[in-house]
Amino acid sequence: MKKMFMVTALLAVVSLASAQVSASSQVPANAPYGVKSGVITMSMDMMGQEMITETYFDDYGLKVAQVSEGGFGGQGKTRTITDKDGAQIRINDEAKTATKFPAGGPGGGMRAGRATSTINWNNLTDQVKKDNNIKEVGKETVAGKECTKYTMTIDMMGNQMEQTVWIYKGIQLKNLMSTEMGEFGQTCKKFEEKAVDAAMFTVPAGVEVEEFDASQFGGFGGGFGGGF
Repeated sequence: MKKMFMVTALLAVVSLASAQVSASSQVPANAPYGVKSGVITMSMDMMGQEMITETYFDDYGLKVAQVSEGGFGGQGKTRTITDKDGAQIRINDEAKTATKFPAGGPGGGMRAGRATSTINWNNLTDQVKKDNNIKEVGKETVAGKECTKYTMTIDMMGNQMEQTVWIYKGIQLKNLMSTEMGEFGQTCKKFEEKAVDAAMFTVPAGVEVEEFDASQFGGFGGGFGGGF
């Protein structure tokens, strides 16, 4: 069960984690996305329950916020952003709460599949392909966008897993992971190129950000913090 949570959580945030590049006033040559701004709506079946995730992005992927509702944790609707140090902040706007997960720790560990989480698909080099055993296997249309399809092998907490991703201008519109528990994946239901409110990428005024306390999860905390 713990592995199930790890895999589904990894898939739910892979788009967010893979887009983290230091922002600047000028869009750098290695900007993660080839689209200025927009909203990506993804769907994932999580133990029989559909989990909808909306990823908002701006500045060619330098700013990313992910909004999730339902599924893991039963927290209702939450919004996750990443600060300048790489730590992830999960915000519940309705409850006016925010929790900070350190980079590489419990929340940062949502990048557990480090291969996909650190790859800049918009600037894919031969060395990165070699290091991650990435192979281009064709073209396929997802949500009305022609994507390049890749296969790769990722390492999650010492376990080798096969993953297939569908990329449009650096953006993952579909992903499928094969594990010992079966196949898990996300598919884009809608892709919109449009302006995004800057407030989406900030913690609301008056909301105090609390540090994540792994002890709240008891025995589960070890795995949760080790690479969730």
